Amino acid sequence: MQRRARGHEESWLLSYADLITNLLLFFVVLLTAAQLNKSRMQQIVKSISGAEQPASLESIRKQIDAEIAKKELQQVVSTTLTAEGLELSLNSGLVFDSGKAIIRSEFDTTVTSMLQVLVPYSTKYSFAVEGHTDVTPMTNGGSNWDLSSDRAIVLRQRLEDVGIVRSRIRVEGYADTKPLPEDQLKGLSPEQRLARHRRVVVRIY
Repeated sequence: MQRRARGHEESWLLSYADLITNLLLFFVVLLTAAQLNKSRMQQIVKSISGAEQPASLESIRKQIDAEIAKKELQQVVSTTLTAEGLELSLNSGLVFDSGKAIIRSEFDTTVTSMLQVLVPYSTKYSFAVEGHTDVTPMTNGGSNWDLSSDRAIVLRQRLEDVGIVRSRIRVEGYADTKPLPEDQLKGLSPEQRLARHRRVVVRIY
């Protein structure tokens, strides 16, 4: 009786090993994708397809930037797209009076119109409202922690007022613990640097 070669009997092991390896790689890719936030995922999709998604953070940024330019509000509002999401930053030194958490009347309509741009995307994205201050201590008995949180709460309420549901919003007060990176402060005077740190950021992610 003819005996089959030993190598032929064990050839199935090679196919089995290939299958296990492919399955392992597949689950690694799934795990990696699950850990990517929407901003990073959209950047990957755009680099692969060469096209921008209609409701992407980049498209939202362009819409907001167009409104900022139209109303000449470059000194009041700015946008930044980061790996953490789209940041809509309001200059607290202009929008709020010093040491207070009430939006100045002349900017009330402006803030509302900026936030209304976000409403069509509120079922797809979540929002974090971040309050920031400079390092100057409060002189009226309060604290920078309180001020940053109070201002963020005011913006949170305004988001609700324009139609974004509460469950989609969170509030974060950082006082002076998260200063802007140095490359965003180059060429500014000491007072201008402090003013840049005083901001309320609505982050879409």
